[in-house]
Amino acid sequence: MLSGGPTKDELIAIALDKLQLKKGETFLDVGCGTGSVSLAASKYTSHIIAVDKRFEAIEQAQKCFRDAGIARNVTLIAGTAPEALKGRNINVEKAFIGGTKNFKGIIEFLLPRCKRLVLNAARIEIASDAIEYMKSVGIYEQSLLIIISKGFELKGFTAYRPYNPIFMVVGSC
Repeated sequence: MLSGGPTKDELIAIALDKLQLKKGETFLDVGCGTGSVSLAASKYTSHIIAVDKRFEAIEQAQKCFRDAGIARNVTLIAGTAPEALKGRNINVEKAFIGGTKNFKGIIEFLLPRCKRLVLNAARIEIASDAIEYMKSVGIYEQSLLIIISKGFELKGFTAYRPYNPIFMVVGSC
């Protein structure tokens, strides 16, 4: 199991809504992990570039894309963004940043290439830094604190189990 686990379906739905994906666009998934965000995005966009620095993530994402029959529409890149993307002819309209280790470098790389991006952060300090950085480069649009709990049966009643809160920061380039 990858650290952090796959992005939850509910968070993916919100991120995809904020990205406003369209057919014919290229979507970049930074820190693609198991490929769950890319897989969901494939229903709305024509080409996906998925990058992750973890070998086991690349293997899992590759299997996910192959099993879903979308492997031919995906360029999978092993490496750390943005370094792994440099020197390639990368033109993307929309981007999801799930790996936040070097989000400033990733955003800087995306500025001349991308129309819209969503960054998910589990830590408030990263979200705060992302908001300030996006403001400083003139792309900040909004931020959300998303708290989701899912119901489950407990002794004949319904109880709720919370997910960890996620900070979502949206920018328009």
